[in-house]
Amino acid sequence: MKVKVIPVLEDNYMYLLIEERSRDAVAVDAAVPKRLLDIVRREAVELRALLTTHHHWDHARGNEELARLCPGLRVFGADERIGGLTHPVTHGQELAFGSIRVRCLRTPGHTSGHVCYFAWEDESPDAPALFSGDALLVGGCGRLCEGSAEQMLSSLTGVLPALPRDTWSPTTRRRSRSWRGPSAGTTTTCPRCPPRCTRSSSTTPSCASPRSPCRGSRATRSRWRC
Repeated sequence: MKVKVIPVLEDNYMYLLIEERSRDAVAVDAAVPKRLLDIVRREAVELRALLTTHHHWDHARGNEELARLCPGLRVFGADERIGGLTHPVTHGQELAFGSIRVRCLRTPGHTSGHVCYFAWEDESPDAPALFSGDALLVGGCGRLCEGSAEQMLSSLTGVLPALPRDTWSPTTRRRSRSWRGPSAGTTTTCPRCPPRCTRSSSTTPSCASPRSPCRGSRATRSRWRC
């Protein structure tokens, strides 16, 4: 399974999963249709499906246009608010795209209908990959737009740490071997914010407060999702 990491919108990513034998492809979080189709043409693959982690525009806004441009395109997700949705998924459901297998993992917190996608390829020595949307980021987790701190904690310490130890994240291009969820009471600090702006494993991050000073800085939001 070949994974193309596609930076978009200054601080976001799309992904293209390619089965190299058939040249079929599946995209994750298709926010910018033109850029995605440019990569599809460059890689000489056929786009078969879209996997959407959640309904926010910076992850899902390209779905309907891509469905119009690619007749028969399947759109998967767990939230009825996802544009162009054709195939609702449930927690633990497994999807097959040729030899590529994908397991859907409900991870509420950032949104109530957030899903992560755990992907691997049959009979391949390559490590499996996790596409975590705005549940798990390089610097922490997505802010709580709809879900509760308890839901996010369960997603980060219950669902994702249960994955195999060699799972890797295409965003960081590192193995997630060291991730086993935050320890109880662990607090990390956003480096651009005052000391009071912290993230805790047991409480809502104070960064999520509407009055937090870091909300005014796009550069900070892009790294910490404050």
